[in-house]
Formats: sequence, C-alpha cells, structure tokens
Amino acid sequence: MALSVNTNLSALSGQYQLDKTQQAKKQILAQLASGSQLNSAADNAANLAISQQLQAQINGNNQALNNTSDGISMVQTADSALSQLQDNTQQIQTLAIQAGDGALNSSNRQALQQQVDQLTQSNSQIVQSAQFNGTPLLSGGNATTFQVGANGTASDQLTVPGINLSSAPAAGGLNGYNANLGATNTIDVTTQANALAAQQNTQADLGTIGSQRSTLGAISNSFNSVINNLQTSNISNQAANSRISDTDFAAATAQLASQQILGQAGTLTQAQANIAPQAALSLLG
Repeated sequence: MALSVNTNLSALSGQYQLDKTQQAKKQILAQLASGSQLNSAADNAANLAISQQLQAQINGNNQALNNTSDGISMVQTADSALSQLQDNTQQIQTLAIQAGDGALNSSNRQALQQQVDQLTQSNSQIVQSAQFNGTPLLSGGNATTFQVGANGTASDQLTVPGINLSSAPAAGGLNGYNANLGATNTIDVTTQANALAAQQNTQADLGTIGSQRSTLGAISNSFNSVINNLQTSNISNQAANSRISDTDFAAATAQLASQQILGQAGTLTQAQANIAPQAALSLLG
C-alpha cells in the first residue's frame, strides 16, 4: 500500500465506520426513549404500514366499545322504565280483581278506582317521559341503530327496535295509557262488569310489557356478545402490534452497549489512522 499524505484511506474508512456506529446508537437511543422501534418509515417501512393498520383497527374497536356501552345503557334505561310499568300494572290487576268482589259497594269500588287512576296516570307519565339523551324510549316507535364495529359493514351495526306504548292497544300500545296525564277511569273498576274487563285489559298490558322486555333482553345479550368479541379482537391486535412496533429493551440495551464499545474502538482507531501519514516525515529526515 502506497504511503501518501493527501489521501488517508485508513482515516476515511474509519470515519465511515464511526459514522455508521453513531447512526446505530442514535436509532437505538430513539427506540429506548420512545418505547417504539418504528419511529420513522426509514426504520422499517413494511412493519410501520402494518402497525398503522393494526392501530387503526384498535382505535376503531375502542370507539365501537364506547358505542356498544351506550347501547347497553339505553336498553337498561328502557328496561327499567318497563319494569316500573310492569309493577304498576300488576297492582292495577290486583285492584281490578278486588273490585270484582260482590261484597263491595259502589263507595268501595270508587276508592279502588282512585288507586287505579293514580297508577294509570303514573304509567302514562312514564311512557311519555322515558328517554335516553333526548330519544324517547317508550313512545314514537323509532328504532335506534348503533355502530358496534370498525369495518364499515352492515354487520357492524346493531339496532334497538322502537317501542310505542302510546299507540292504540291493537297496535301494541297499553290499555292503561292516556295522553292526558290527569285522566281518570282509563281503566274502569267502578262496577263488577267493568272490573272483569279491566282484568282482561291489564292482562293484555302485562303481555305487551313482558314481550318488550324479552326483546330488550335479547338485544342486551347481543350487545354483551359484541363487547366480548371487540375485547378479544383488541387483545389480538395489540399483541400483534406490540411484536411489530414495541422496543425490546433487553435486546436494545445490549445493542447499545455493543455500539458504544464499537464507537470507542472506532474513535481510537481513527486517532491511529490520523497519525499514520506522519510516517512520511521520517523519510524526509
């Protein structure tokens, strides 16, 4: 190898290797500081694209979980209102059966009627006022659809059927409902004959309420199933994303130690390479 002063190939080679070592240390330090081994597309473009897709799925699932929780809250609110209607209607039925007792006089039945009126007025008020975030739950009959998935397909939606207990009994409403919250004799028990008809009407109302509660129970189970699926999916996606993007601190710290040693060795080697051209001076002496 020729001995030259203008071009120090050993020093240039040392500079190149030392620069590579410094870049490697910089990358490892970034991984350790951020906890991610994908801090730029240059780190691993393919893995970064996969990681972004997985993170988008995770974010979408998390929002779908929130939406599903809203759906469960809505169903629970509606079921709570139906439960109170059911209790009140059962009391009305008991009073109607009592009013059918031939030993009672008209005054007795009028006292029972007052109790029935209070219960029907309470039921009517519940039907009109039950709502969730401004959406009527027991009147209007409008269905509510929830986005419970992150893939933008029809299967990612779950619909809560509308309930309209304020409609006519033949259309699914309650015999014990009256739009006038102060109405009396909506369910009439003032005579034995009326008491018998009242028993039949309240029995029909109990059937209507029970059917609605069964429907809501099935919908609630569907929401809970969606939550389980979303949580399972998130666990899988997060595990996959972690393998791709998270920093392995044990491996990274070992690599950092190795690069630090190489950096120190490179610095010492560079110093020796810079001294080598001085040998040319000995020839001039």
